[in-house]
This record gives sequence, structure tokens and C-alpha cells, in this order.
Amino acid sequence: MARTKLKRLSRVKDLPNVFSLMDADIQNAILKYFKSKKLFTIEIGCGHGDYSIELAQKFPGRNFIGMDVKGSRIFNGALKAIDQNLGNVAFLIAKAEKLDEIFQAKSVEEIYIPFPDPHVRRANQNRRLISPTFLMIYKELLIDSGIIHFKTDNIGLFDYAFKTIKNFDCEILYSTEHLYENDEIKFSSNVITLFEKHYIKLGRRIKYICFKF
Repeated sequence: MARTKLKRLSRVKDLPNVFSLMDADIQNAILKYFKSKKLFTIEIGCGHGDYSIELAQKFPGRNFIGMDVKGSRIFNGALKAIDQNLGNVAFLIAKAEKLDEIFQAKSVEEIYIPFPDPHVRRANQNRRLISPTFLMIYKELLIDSGIIHFKTDNIGLFDYAFKTIKNFDCEILYSTEHLYENDEIKFSSNVITLFEKHYIKLGRRIKYICFKF
């Protein structure tokens, strides 16, 4: 397993649809990759890239970027995107804290944060991807009509997110503690990943908040 991971790490940075902070002039490199000069949609903590790839398939006229701190996770998703000739999706190896160093202000139209690490210890709350520190970064990057989608199966993180978003004076467009309780409860770009299907099978309730600044 460790050897396979090392092979992925050594190969992933050579893929044409993968970028990292180690790249020279990363902003221009990303812009050059996309044929369309439209705004970006970013998936933070993309893992294997299920969300980004399916969104790219659904919306071929938009630009998608899956972001994760671990390149070994991105590897399979990046290869899948290449195999499917999806030129409107790329992947980025970086921490979410670095978003404002990579993307210009008002260059992002939508952000997805599916099932982030809950960082259950109180001392680690500032590391939560929905903390005020990150909300300030997202606010700078998003256009005025930009939207954030947040999903979790953790009730503690959901409660924290709801309170934090309200205190940040955001507008909550929709929220639920049981996304799939009713077939009528849907949002147009929803993607159910393999991990989410596993959570649902285990009987976990999927919580969701859609909001804007």
C-alpha cells in the first residue's frame, strides 16, 4: 500500500490536469489549462474527485477544480478525467488556507465542501473548513452571487456550521438535517459519492447547508 502511494505521489504532479503550489506562476498555469475563461467552481477536500468529475460531466460549459492536500488521493480522479477527455476539470494539491494565494478575488462562482474533517477537539475548531477564518477567504474569492454548498454526516459539525454561518451574517438559502428524507428535497447539482452512499447505507443522516454572503 505504501509503495503504491509513493508511486502515485511521484506520478500525479506530471499529469497535465494537476497543479500544486510548487508550480511556477500557478495562477497563469491554471488559466492556461482551461480553454474557457469563465469563473471557477471549487471542490475543497475533493479526495478522489468524484464530485468535481460528475459536475464537469453535468456542466461542460463551466470550469471545475478539485482541491486536496494529498496528491495520492487526487491521482485516480485526475486519470479518470483524462480518460474521459474532460478538459473543464483540473485538480490542485494545496491546503484550503492557500486559496487566496492561487485565485484572484471574485473569480469563483461556487464552492463545494463535502464531508470535511469535523476536527472534533475544541482546540482544532479554527481548522474546520467552515470556520470564520475560512469564511473570510471564501467571501473574498466568490462573486457577489456566489454560493457555498456544505455537507456533513456529523451533527456537531453541522450545528457549529449553522451557528457560524448565521453569526457571519450569511444568507442561508436552504438547510436540512436529513437531506434525503423526502424525494422532493433536492438541489440541482447534487452528487452522491461512494462514501456518501456508504454513509446512507449505514443509516447516517446527511446534513446540508446552502448559503451565500
